[in-house]
Amino acid sequence: MKAYLFNVENGLYAGETFEQAGILDIEDGITLIPPPAYGHDQVPVFDRQKMQWVVIPVTTVRQLLNLGTVTTMETHQ
Repeated sequence: MKAYLFNVENGLYAGETFEQAGILDIEDGITLIPPPAYGHDQVPVFDRQKMQWVVIPVTTVRQLLNLGTVTTMETHQ
């Protein structure tokens, strides 16, 4: 089945893959929830607490990565 990958430390979208259903229960950084459509200057980020994707501007991601924190996206929606 098709699954979507995200970085476990910061939620950044990391691509898609095909996995067996049993793997999804034991692997971290993978979800069946597809990211929403996003533009050239945007990045989907998976919020594990809410179990949903948010889309934020690339410039915001760059700033957060430079600070070493991409932990909560709700203030950047």
